[in-house]
Amino acid sequence: MALAFFMPMIAGMTGNTGTQSLAIVIRTMAEEGLRARIILRLVTREAGSGVIIGFVCGTAVAIAAGLWQHNLALGVVVGLTLFLTLIVGTLAGTLIPIALCFLRVDPAVASGPLITTLNDVFSLLIYFTIAHFFLSWLLA
Repeated sequence: MALAFFMPMIAGMTGNTGTQSLAIVIRTMAEEGLRARIILRLVTREAGSGVIIGFVCGTAVAIAAGLWQHNLALGVVVGLTLFLTLIVGTLAGTLIPIALCFLRVDPAVASGPLITTLNDVFSLLIYFTIAHFFLSWLLA
């Protein structure tokens, strides 16, 4: 039951980071174009942002979840999931519009629904995979 409580937060935060990265990429593409140097800068900067945001939010949520449910394993599962999914979300928000641009599809139109769907799917897949590995500790 406790795992289900955190599902909307994980999916929502992952979607938010993906959408924010999408906005930065679309703005940069409109202002500066899309060259190899710009792509490398975008990917590097957004990946770094994902790591920092993921670490801060994942740590905070891990502590809160562990204390709230008196279960350290739950805190680790939720925190680790949030850390990983925020990185995935920022990278998806960065790479998907770039890929769509190369495929000659307007990234401003097509990226949002694609990023939201993929982030929801991957965030829950990561969450339940991590929970599966910690299942014996979660039930203790």
